Amino acid sequence: MKLLATLMITWTDIFYAIGNFFEWIFKGMRVLGQGPNVLISIFIIGLLGYWIYRLNKYSKEAKRNGTVE
Repeated sequence: MKLLATLMITWTDIFYAIGNFFEWIFKGMRVLGQGPNVLISIFIIGLLGYWIYRLNKYSKEAKRNGTVE
């Protein structure tokens, strides 16, 4: 019966484990600094630029064909 008592996991154990995991993650994020923010920003700006390029291309094609934009 002693073995069963040692295998029991409580809600406190779960919440402490989640907290310890996030502390570990945030320590790694502190080391990375602003690098991930810069990369994500560049990626989003690139996607927005590509989207605007495609919108202009389809708009010109619609005007040339006389179709709806």
